[in-house]
Amino acid sequence: MAALQTIRDRGGLLVSIVIGLALIAFIVGDALSSGPGMFGSDRNQVGEIAGEGISIMDYQNTLTQQEELIKLSNGLSSLNEEQQIMLRDNIWQQLVMEKLMGREYEELGLEVGGDELYDILLGDNMSPTIRRLFADPNTGIVDKERARQTVQQILSSPNPTDRAFWLNMERETSDSRKLSKYSSLVAKSLFVTDEEAKENAEGEVEKADISYIVKNYSSISDSSVNVSNEEIKAYYNNNPARFQQNESRRIMYVNFDIDPSGEDYSDTEKAVKDLIEEFTASEEPMEFVNLSSDIKADPTYYKKSEISNDSLADFLFSGKGGVFGPYLEDEAYKISRVGSKRMLPDSVRARHILISPQNGYEQAVAIADSLANLLKKGADFEELARANSIDQNSAVNGGDLGWFRQDMMVQPFSDSVFFAKRHDIKVVLTQFGAHVVEVTDMAKPEEKIQVATITKEVVPSNKTTNKIYNDARTFATNVNSADDFDKKVEETGLTKRIATVNKNDQTIAGMDDAREMIRQIYLQEEPGVVHTTDEAIIFTNGNKYTVAVLTQINEEGLAPINNVASTIKRILIQKKKAEILKQELSGMLGGSESLLSVAQKAGLEVKEATEISFNSFQIPGAGIEPRVIAEAALMEQGKLSAPIAGNQGVFVIMVNNRTSEEITPELLAETKTGMEQTNLYRASYQAIQAIIKNGEVKDQRYKFY
Repeated sequence: MAALQTIRDRGGLLVSIVIGLALIAFIVGDALSSGPGMFGSDRNQVGEIAGEGISIMDYQNTLTQQEELIKLSNGLSSLNEEQQIMLRDNIWQQLVMEKLMGREYEELGLEVGGDELYDILLGDNMSPTIRRLFADPNTGIVDKERARQTVQQILSSPNPTDRAFWLNMERETSDSRKLSKYSSLVAKSLFVTDEEAKENAEGEVEKADISYIVKNYSSISDSSVNVSNEEIKAYYNNNPARFQQNESRRIMYVNFDIDPSGEDYSDTEKAVKDLIEEFTASEEPMEFVNLSSDIKADPTYYKKSEISNDSLADFLFSGKGGVFGPYLEDEAYKISRVGSKRMLPDSVRARHILISPQNGYEQAVAIADSLANLLKKGADFEELARANSIDQNSAVNGGDLGWFRQDMMVQPFSDSVFFAKRHDIKVVLTQFGAHVVEVTDMAKPEEKIQVATITKEVVPSNKTTNKIYNDARTFATNVNSADDFDKKVEETGLTKRIATVNKNDQTIAGMDDAREMIRQIYLQEEPGVVHTTDEAIIFTNGNKYTVAVLTQINEEGLAPINNVASTIKRILIQKKKAEILKQELSGMLGGSESLLSVAQKAGLEVKEATEISFNSFQIPGAGIEPRVIAEAALMEQGKLSAPIAGNQGVFVIMVNNRTSEEITPELLAETKTGMEQTNLYRASYQAIQAIIKNGEVKDQRYKFY
């Protein structure tokens, strides 16, 4: 159905599943990245939502149905890996939102009635997403009556896919509307008072110019500060919120790159040399390339300056003939010769009339031939273009395409116009239909050539691949633990890598395809060597063999003290350094009337920063220092501050000058609006995250994908 296809084309790939998810994808993403421990759940469950198990069979059936709908709706034979990952994530997010938000909507009595749904689908308040599908591409105006007729045609179609397409859009639009209502409801509960707005405005307009000195923590060595295990334990027990962690796994691994050997380079070069004699004698060099090369012949004609290899360009344009090479370029051995020579312009100007192939190419060609004959008899090209061309962008200009280069059009069209003479009328076929073409102008022709190049990529031979695999197997022999792994790394001199991975990650640094390894890492319940599904310990990741050891399992919740002890030690060292530096600077402040005198005693430089307000994010030259900013906003002008423990060191500051702007009603209103917009963000993000966090969501898809 042509009407449905137009909607599909405008909606783009996966339109049927992303309408209602556009607002929630970023909300759900973070919240679903972790969940309670997975092991011990039903092995046939892909996850749990609100305590309800989701079976792999039900999830896969939904996934398959959506995949088939998308393929049929977009004329695809299959989805690529990236599209499949996107689809799986969207289906899971959809399930989570349906079950958790559905429960919220029911409790609140939130719903979208039939009249309301019709209004946002085909009525006066059409949603932006639906409007985009039906809008005239030139004017942006929607003919509502025509849109309704189109939908009626879709719903009356005998093809169940057509009906499913639109019904799916109705459901997604309804879900999006409910979510919008919910977000608005929560946003209205987060109000901003005039006093809050005034306080926020004051924090912006009241500014201070300050001078400051800073004694950096790095001025004291870490080794000179002692932190006991008891202090670490006490800090850990008193600050549990600081050490909450998401679920993750930590591994160390080595890669064995499957790269060509010197022998592989030599063998490839010889194979190319063996073709030189036959290539030189060939009367159809471009065809010879297509039969002999790893890369098909490039039909483009180039002038000398357009060939990046200067030596090759000089040879081909010398007129001597013969074959250039072999030469190594882009990890491939190549030989090149002139394929063909022509005098061609750099650019041409043309106009065309495009006939749709919707009713078959034979009919399109017949119409095009008829129009070409009329033009040859003196018919007006512009009138025929406006009346017959389906390319409306050029038809409004009488079919004029303007000036273009050879590489700007598809090859059949480009060849036709660049090899033509001025005012030739031609009919040419492309994937877009049948074109009636006339060249109206062209640049001055100059000599150009086709470069016929045979390319043989240098790839690892079976011998090389087997040797690298044996190296990996030798390394992996007797590696049963992290200690064994470290010893082997030290013995072999290989590069050890460390990575923290999450269960739905697709990649690991240095690996082309790590999904299967990540899945196995999460199926493993104890630290140790990571095994493949076949119990091997060598993974194939693109052009690498990988051996990995799972070293740490981090469950969601409070991190074990051993995992965060080094972090706590750094925090406590900085705190102790701050006390030492504060004491030093306090002693220097005694009897000092100026910041300069303190700086001289401390051997520090006085620095300046202007227009510091309570709402400032950072201090120029000092970085993010909220404690210093707060002190600068509140302290008395002309007085030296007490030492302030900041992020990078201990500061002493002086306010040199204060300025303040009048808080006008307009500024107050603008500030209040900004705060309300922030609340709207909180409503659409934090509230839903909280629902998901408390919704007993367990994402176990990693077991299957």
